[in-house]
Amino acid sequence: MPDKPRHPAIETLIGEATGRPDAEKLEIVNQFFNARIRYDTDLNVWGRSEYWAGPYELMQRGAGDCEDFAIAKYLTLRDSGVDDSRLQIVYGRLATSRENHMILAYFGAVILILDNIMDAIFSLQERSDLVPVMGFNQSGLWIFRRGEPELLTRNSNRLSRWRELRERLIGQEPREMGPPSERP
Repeated sequence: MPDKPRHPAIETLIGEATGRPDAEKLEIVNQFFNARIRYDTDLNVWGRSEYWAGPYELMQRGAGDCEDFAIAKYLTLRDSGVDDSRLQIVYGRLATSRENHMILAYFGAVILILDNIMDAIFSLQERSDLVPVMGFNQSGLWIFRRGEPELLTRNSNRLSRWRELRERLIGQEPREMGPPSERP
């Protein structure tokens, strides 16, 4: 799934990350978005209750919610050479507040969590505050049972917002980005 158009800073980031070991890529990409993007709700940023932004849109607005961070990190890491099978955007709950939350998970020797609320990358085992429920990427959709993902389907397009985002990202020009209500 191409993520076009890209923001110049993301192009530079991909160039810096490409060719490095995955562990370095994770750190570089996580820090990049966490340092540059301010957390805010979709209602405040997009004027709607729910909207999944692509990386270009996120950089243009300079603000987004947890799924926007996770999506931007996922697409940027894929573009820098991390295999799709190692990455999942994970929907879960914060155990303390019971709030819904999205993060990016990297599957290596352990599951690592890239989160917009923490700059450090921790393993899922270290994140007792996070209860993963469902993960997805371009290749499929997983349900988490006892902290481990089980494949539900190879068709991640069953998630309508994911499908809509992917459709928006393919072949768009920068002036066409943004919620449908803002397009010319």
